Amino acid sequence: MTAREKNAFPGRNQAAAVGSGNPLKISAAREILGEAWPGIRVSGIEVPSGVSHTPLSNEETIVGARKRARAARELSGSDWGIGLEGGMARYAGRWFSGVWCAITDGTVCSVGGGVHFEIPPAIARRIVEGGEEMGPCLDSVSGIESSKRKLGAEGILTRGLIDRAATFRTAIRYALPPFLHPEWYGRR
Repeated sequence: MTAREKNAFPGRNQAAAVGSGNPLKISAAREILGEAWPGIRVSGIEVPSGVSHTPLSNEETIVGARKRARAARELSGSDWGIGLEGGMARYAGRWFSGVWCAITDGTVCSVGGGVHFEIPPAIARRIVEGGEEMGPCLDSVSGIESSKRKLGAEGILTRGLIDRAATFRTAIRYALPPFLHPEWYGRR
């Protein structure tokens, strides 16, 4: 029996719900969970994050991811809930964007984060001082409509070297270790 087969995370006949209707978030969860546990059913359900439209700290972003995960699980009746939340954080006087993922089975809530990347100062000011949401703000400067449901800020700023779906997949992967190795996290 492999480590994947022994762990407590879902398998066949179990379901996970992503706390969003964003197709990028749902497909990222479906891809990563499907690699780890073939047969798991993954769906999306719109739930509120309970945080600002663009959280301005990692702490607030993580709170939003946790709230989405819990609400998705509870409202959908799924075995597992997944919350993906993007936000910003300030380091060394500059603003960075990043994504956090929370996964819960109703008992354990694990969190993993993706890599942060710097937001251009003028865009950061519009978000932080002007209260604009990052997606529409980037839509207006890039000319790409609904960019947060496509390549996202990371795709726009890297000219497609990485996109938002890859960021979601990374955050999901980083949230999985406590479920892949529960004995190492004292959860068996």
